Amino acid sequence: MTIQHSMSDDEKQMRRSFRIRENAFVRITLLNDADYAALLEARSLQQPSRFGNNARLVNLEARFQEAFALLGTAPQPVRDCLATLNDKLSLLLDEQPERKAAIQQLTEGTALMCEIGATGIRFDHHEPLPEDSKLFLQVMLTADRHYLETPAVVRRPVGLLNQDPHAQHGVAAEFVGFSEAESELLIKHLFQRESESLRMRRLAADD
Repeated sequence: MTIQHSMSDDEKQMRRSFRIRENAFVRITLLNDADYAALLEARSLQQPSRFGNNARLVNLEARFQEAFALLGTAPQPVRDCLATLNDKLSLLLDEQPERKAAIQQLTEGTALMCEIGATGIRFDHHEPLPEDSKLFLQVMLTADRHYLETPAVVRRPVGLLNQDPHAQHGVAAEFVGFSEAESELLIKHLFQRESESLRMRRLAADD
């Protein structure tokens, strides 16, 4: 019998506080209080909003990944079947017209170095964003094209991450309304990316 390891509160906190620096496309939309409240409500009810339907799809993918991870002792044919189903779900998600249009528009900009974790993101911006500004945030990591949309709130003034003459203001924004499953999905991407970066550095050192 396989005994699954249950993470302690310290381990969970460590995972949630883990952050990496990564190139990403970032797009922000400033929201008024009414639009922000409507977006949060639509997200909590898993309903579409005028800012897009992607959150529902990502939440579905995250819940599937969470359930799949619990099937470690399931027979291999069952796991193979569900893995195929997950591949199909990922393909359908990537081909969803609204998502494709959002990503295409997002990637027409310039990727920039960001600091990202499960609870928020830090990036440089050409305009100041006052503390407590409410945002609709779209982010895509360039390394694995992990895409997310989320309400966010600017939390504190920070310094610049990059030496960019066009960016004069540092921004630290907290993701709002993220489900536990969505956070875990992003954490997995971050850990995988960090592991791959360490592997490449070791290979370069060996050469």
